[in-house]
Amino acid sequence: MLSKIIHAIEPRHIGLFALCCLAFVYMALFRYDAFGIDEGAARALLINWSIIDHVANATPLFGFPDLRAIMFIFLDLHWAGSLPAAKVFTLFMLLGTALMFYRWSEVYDSPETGTIATALLLISPIAIMQTDSISPGVFLLFCFATAFWMNYYLQRTIRTMSASLFMLILMSAFAVSLHPMGLALPLVLCLQWLPKQNDHHALNHDITTQISADKRRNLLIGLGISTALLLFVRWGWSGLETSNSPLASLGAILTGSPILQATPPIGFGVIMASLLGFVIVTYIYQRNVELLSSTLVIASLIGIFQPDHSWALIALTCILFLGLPMLIAAHRKTGIQSIIGQRGLVILLIIIFSSIFTSADKHYRTISQLKLKSDSDNLLAAAARIASNHKVDFIMASQWPARTMLVTKRDVLPLPPQSLLQDEDTFIKKTASVTHFMFNPNAPENAALSKISARLSQRMQAVELLPAGVILEVNTPKAPE
Repeated sequence: MLSKIIHAIEPRHIGLFALCCLAFVYMALFRYDAFGIDEGAARALLINWSIIDHVANATPLFGFPDLRAIMFIFLDLHWAGSLPAAKVFTLFMLLGTALMFYRWSEVYDSPETGTIATALLLISPIAIMQTDSISPGVFLLFCFATAFWMNYYLQRTIRTMSASLFMLILMSAFAVSLHPMGLALPLVLCLQWLPKQNDHHALNHDITTQISADKRRNLLIGLGISTALLLFVRWGWSGLETSNSPLASLGAILTGSPILQATPPIGFGVIMASLLGFVIVTYIYQRNVELLSSTLVIASLIGIFQPDHSWALIALTCILFLGLPMLIAAHRKTGIQSIIGQRGLVILLIIIFSSIFTSADKHYRTISQLKLKSDSDNLLAAAARIASNHKVDFIMASQWPARTMLVTKRDVLPLPPQSLLQDEDTFIKKTASVTHFMFNPNAPENAALSKISARLSQRMQAVELLPAGVILEVNTPKAPE
């Protein structure tokens, strides 16, 4: 009986069991309070929850949300208002994406590189950080991997208007709505599906070529319309994480959450930047153009202009899934037949990365247990203490409106636009109902608000001054007796 069971167990069953165990590890590392959530994710969740609960709030004023709002609709069936459910859903997205990346690496390279790269990606602290904060990085990887397989099916279908065509356009729009790096997907798709010069010569002779040309036209039109529409409504990509130093963001790949870092991990960032640069330069030199790998490379290059932790996750994926095959190929060229000659550097890389990753993961568990907060979360916690007195009116205008509403569970508005910050009387009149302002006075976009609040020092009093920003309380003028 036991021998039959063992004989029926296949390697994929062991892999799925390992993913189930890893899922429980992830859930043990998560923090389940309202802090540490990505601003865009909080906005998408709040919009869905307000619709399900039939509650009117100011969430639509925060700006057009990304398409995570559509993905979170599935949570509203039974788990509306549950942050743990949203985190577990993001975890499932990560695990499904890892399986698709493994399958892609298995097809285009070997099961060996797919297994090593997928395992290192899943145990990396940056993957845990992105999943716990419901950040765009996980969903970007999902879009890239799904688009690759939809493109694969579209190329092999004989229909010009198939489900894979619409799914491919949807994944492209989803990626563009999340982050500037998402522009890499429609760009690579357009480059691969641009019409060939000899198409018009073959159209009269081959019906298959005609269908291919029709599919190409439909896809390019769909990509153009969806990308232009998303760029129009998401121009500026509001709600993204504040850009850090590129080297500090890349250093977080090895060190994990910056909450426990006394200084930015610039040294580790230099190492990861060197690896990323080597992989990209080698990939361009080899000219082995392929949809998913090209998307990762171009997304990594675009991310330099928005160097947040989502970019760090994309960069790590690029290093692992594109760099490992290069390293194994370099071993083969040595001609040494021993295990050290064929896989020496690979084994050393696995030992070093896995040791650093697991050590950083333990630190992340400390953050979860002690409920440590980042600078911006400490400011949000101060706002929550102020809002805890429900006997007093509280309407806050915040630089992080969705996260603030999630933490305080009170009415929150975005900061006033620049047009209201030129004249003091107009500012006072239009913001008469606001009782508190919360923002970072050192941010360039808040310079005008900082100046007008300084001029109105008799009316606005600082009640909290923290590294991430300030909370100003508006003094309501007393009515004459």
